[in-house]
Amino acid sequence: MRKAGEKLLGLFRKEDPNRKPELNDALQDFQREQHLNKNKSNHIGQGAFGVVFESDNPNKVMKEMFRDKGGETLQEADMQDVAAQMGFAPRVSGVETFRGNVSNRIEMDDIRENFEHHGRAARSYPQGIDAVRVNQQLGQLALKGVSLDDRHNGNIVYNKMTNRPMHLDFGMSNRVEGEMQVDALARATSDGFVAAGLDDVAQIYFDTVYDYLAGGQVAEAMDVAKQGFSRLQKIKKIS
Repeated sequence: MRKAGEKLLGLFRKEDPNRKPELNDALQDFQREQHLNKNKSNHIGQGAFGVVFESDNPNKVMKEMFRDKGGETLQEADMQDVAAQMGFAPRVSGVETFRGNVSNRIEMDDIRENFEHHGRAARSYPQGIDAVRVNQQLGQLALKGVSLDDRHNGNIVYNKMTNRPMHLDFGMSNRVEGEMQVDALARATSDGFVAAGLDDVAQIYFDTVYDYLAGGQVAEAMDVAKQGFSRLQKIKKIS
């Protein structure tokens, strides 16, 4: 198993264990697509860039992209795989790409049985201890070189027993290093402090990190960013 943070390689359309050798590939592909289209018509969720529906494999779901400008599906799967290795996202089991990058798909674990959404509005953002926990995870991802945005309630679910967050939809994620990595870590930490009610700490922390960045002192900025994040990670509950 690759270590989190390493580039994802080898994700490809895997052989279907249910394929019948007596039928030709074209017919089996046609039958499979019919089955998937039926699942898609009863989709689990749909956004501006893709639709999620049950896979033809048990306990799996697929995210199908409406469009891919070139490599975006593989990049999204790569970013999600990093988070999955850390326990922050559903495990990716395969990627299927098609001619013209139309309807590319990512297959992943179906986690609906053990996870649920929080918050009344899907497009609002986590609050209180949920927001603290989400930003603790975003900070850990930043330290692995991944920046993940668009963290509204529709893109986060929580374990029904532990309330631990799990992240969905890695369409707005990127690999970061240098100043961009410092920025990702500082934003997550500052937002976490605000969620915990430590607005003054957040402001001082934010200003200090960005003063160093403005002066071109990236290493010093990262050191301060890490120190602040270490304090954020110690927050387990808020009053």
